[in-house]
Amino acid sequence: MNDYYKTLGLPPTATHAEVKHAFRELTKRFHPDRNAHRTEWATRQMQRLIEAHRVLSNARLRESYDRQLRLYYSRANAPRQTRRYSCDETSLAAQAERILDDLLNGKAAQAIEAYERLQQKYQGFELRDHLDLRDWVDAKFLIAEAYQQQGRYSEALDLYESLYHSEEARKRCLHYIQEVRDRIFKIICRDMARSLEPHAAVRVLERALALDLTKAERAFVHKKIAESYLASGDQAAAREHLAIAFRYKPDLKGVTKVCNRLGFDPAIVTEH
Repeated sequence: MNDYYKTLGLPPTATHAEVKHAFRELTKRFHPDRNAHRTEWATRQMQRLIEAHRVLSNARLRESYDRQLRLYYSRANAPRQTRRYSCDETSLAAQAERILDDLLNGKAAQAIEAYERLQQKYQGFELRDHLDLRDWVDAKFLIAEAYQQQGRYSEALDLYESLYHSEEARKRCLHYIQEVRDRIFKIICRDMARSLEPHAAVRVLERALALDLTKAERAFVHKKIAESYLASGDQAAAREHLAIAFRYKPDLKGVTKVCNRLGFDPAIVTEH
């Protein structure tokens, strides 16, 4: 895996300004116009610098890259375990390992293509059957992240939820759980619910209630469910969930319009 921080001569803690400064200085040094005697070499160096800058100067891309880099180095520094499977490159174990390697090396599209091909070819195919626990958790998280980045939220949500609700995964990835929870919450409430028809939105929002949420977050989800029921014409269900929302958060904001449409008085709920 290419270490873009080393490419730019920076530590992983480098600020956005430091990334920009290092990029500018290095492009001056390696630009082909300043290396006329070895233009091909200089062009390759420039391509490396441009890619490093593209990733590290984008907050979303950098967050994803930093995670992959940490996983890459943790795997590289971990004691090598005896391989349980055949070295046959066509074996499912070898293919599963290549999927993880591709994910760690920034080849997400290639990894997803291979993953989906195996799922179609072998009914019930699961990476867990062919990777050790640590590698399985890392692979599943990175595949979910790749789906999320592609806007394939339903696939991403299924994978994130299976990690979040897996006792086996929780034992291995306590450091993941909060982030997985946050991603599930954002996918449901920000990316999916608003684009679905009301009944489908209710079903997906109810999935968020299975998470370990704060009272404010639960209030927000119930408010969104109330809005979806109201959009579908089910005012009774809308009132029920709006009342739950106010029980969790009496000072709930952004509900004036919904309350007016339902003739709902929050004071009646918050007084009890």
